[in-house]
Amino acid sequence: MKVKQKWVSLLVAVFAVATIAGCAGNNGTNSATNGNNSSTTNNGSEGTSEATQAPATPVKLSMVTSDFSLPVSGGKTMDNPTYRYLAEQTNTDLEMIILPAGQYHDQRKIKIAAGEMPDLLMDWGIPNDLFVNDQLIPLDDLIEQYGPNLKKVISQEAWDGVTRNGKIYGIPEMPKGNALVNRNLFVRQDLMEQVGYTTPPQTPDELLDMLRKMKALDPNMTPFTARENFTWLDSLIGMYGVSVFGGTVVNGELVPSNTAPQMKQALGFIRQLMEEGLLDPEFMSNKRNTWEQKIQSGQAAVWTHAPDLIVDWQARLDQSLPGSGAKVAIIPTPKASGVEQAGFGRLPYNKTFSVTKAAKNPEQAVKLLDWLASPEGEKFVNFGIPGDTYTEDNGNIFYNRQLDLDRQTQGMRSLQFNIIGWNEDYAKLQQGEAAIALLSQAYGVASTDGYDSVTLGMVNPKSPLPEVGEFGTAGTLFVETAAKIVLGEKPLDYFDEYVANWRKLGGDALVKEATEWYNSK
Repeated sequence: MKVKQKWVSLLVAVFAVATIAGCAGNNGTNSATNGNNSSTTNNGSEGTSEATQAPATPVKLSMVTSDFSLPVSGGKTMDNPTYRYLAEQTNTDLEMIILPAGQYHDQRKIKIAAGEMPDLLMDWGIPNDLFVNDQLIPLDDLIEQYGPNLKKVISQEAWDGVTRNGKIYGIPEMPKGNALVNRNLFVRQDLMEQVGYTTPPQTPDELLDMLRKMKALDPNMTPFTARENFTWLDSLIGMYGVSVFGGTVVNGELVPSNTAPQMKQALGFIRQLMEEGLLDPEFMSNKRNTWEQKIQSGQAAVWTHAPDLIVDWQARLDQSLPGSGAKVAIIPTPKASGVEQAGFGRLPYNKTFSVTKAAKNPEQAVKLLDWLASPEGEKFVNFGIPGDTYTEDNGNIFYNRQLDLDRQTQGMRSLQFNIIGWNEDYAKLQQGEAAIALLSQAYGVASTDGYDSVTLGMVNPKSPLPEVGEFGTAGTLFVETAAKIVLGEKPLDYFDEYVANWRKLGGDALVKEATEWYNSK
């Protein structure tokens, strides 16, 4: 399909900043669907077929999702034109329950504990607590009957990633740009080159040297910044082939990566950065806005974030540091000695959607997601409401990008509802050639970075003790230990005491269960 830009003079930088804006909107009208769509499905994946086939009364459906740290419009779901259009196309009486990103899992658990179980739940994998408590519906039969578009666009690898005990318990979003990791190492390329690194650092020692030289260039800078405990130090920890999440095999046992010997090495490196003033001393308490401001103001030059946000970061620095020549790039994760795969854990999907047993009409959830995977749904995700923010003529799409930006709808629509991943032709129409070139560079690095997950598909064993927590997640005992080591309150060897204590408190049982699962594969 050919595509044309209606607002060719709009700067890519302006777009990129606005794509992270919140979800609002104004009403629009439908236009005729493109005649190139060749098949009609039960859920109305072609044009107005759902309007003629659907029952008179829309089916109620509640969905919990994140605000992705973006502003959210108030009011009822069906008063929002974007959500109302989605509901109309899928014959749904939709209720969107939007939780703050920084507290998403905690807020979700609170709601469920209060008896407010939604029909449809967004996450970044199968929610282990709900699966273990038998609160999710296996979706194989529903996908077979109501998900023809989902079956077309989602890879077998992604389906395998959301399969537990031989059954599918989630509908995955395909990764964008074939990037199997969603956290990568960002750097101010202009500063990297200024301190003599025309090619990215390849080892932890080279990264340390680069950060030291950046600090010497500007003594007021703390070159590396992170936020909120240890959740955004992934690129530093990943140099050693581990993460605060997931597991790794050590001496024939599958152990949480945050108890592996490589984690001790990683904490030693992070401690050194802290001692030399190369790591933001407030990283344990930085909220997103504070963290972003430090990068935008030039107080930091290296950080970890999602590869699809590189255009946004470049635009932010263009605005906040005009004339500085600031240039953002994503670089491969340096590798410690003996490490073959470095970075963040690879996954064959991005976010996921699971259907709970509270759903009276679980097929409606699958129908809605299948429509989002249809040609019409893909256009909705990328361009909004037909006849309003975009029109079509003879196979050509005319996208009113400025209107979509002014209403602050594009970013949230993509984050909440994308299923297909990345359509490069549509992305060019949205963002322009320059932005796509930057994204292509980012996805190129992200597609080869990271390490293979050895726990993909495992039902994570869990201890009732919060200190021990769930296998492969950062429990309170780990966070407290890591903080004491990095901040210099305890020696590095305190890590060994933590591991022994974790295993004694109940970790041994989790390791035994995880190892049995691993050996049975």
